[in-house]
Amino acid sequence: MTSIAEIHPMTSGHVPEVLEIGNRVFDISEFPYSTWSLSAIARHLDQQPEACHVALFEGAPVGFVLASMPFLNNQTWGHIEWIGILPAFQGRALATKLGDASIRALYNAGATRIVADIATSNRQSKLLARSLGFTELTTVSLFSAPTLEWIKTPERTTETVASEA
Repeated sequence: MTSIAEIHPMTSGHVPEVLEIGNRVFDISEFPYSTWSLSAIARHLDQQPEACHVALFEGAPVGFVLASMPFLNNQTWGHIEWIGILPAFQGRALATKLGDASIRALYNAGATRIVADIATSNRQSKLLARSLGFTELTTVSLFSAPTLEWIKTPERTTETVASEA
């Protein structure tokens, strides 16, 4: 399918609509999407505005990409962190166009590598990344500590003391 929206640089005026799109398309009850927030948008738009874009249909955002540099401690690595497209506009090449725009902007800003961290279960994003030329380098498992109440249970305390002896 062909795209029916145009890609434009994101401005601060797009932020409320971008936040709403993200709230609609990301399952914010699950990590990593639980980190979706206004500050996630602001951080990318503040760090690398030229790498943040919106897909506009009849003047309204229907999708977006948020990317910036640096990535963690790698000052010359770009990071595409968020791509969101309203369901009615998915499958129309918008994510590809948004990704291309951010990749170009990051390389033009001096990036030597561009990465994207994608949840293992996110098949659509993995397919998109591969179509954009990304290759999977590593898989990371995120572990979560138990609750403080679990740690304080008498059985756990006895078990821990016995195993440490």
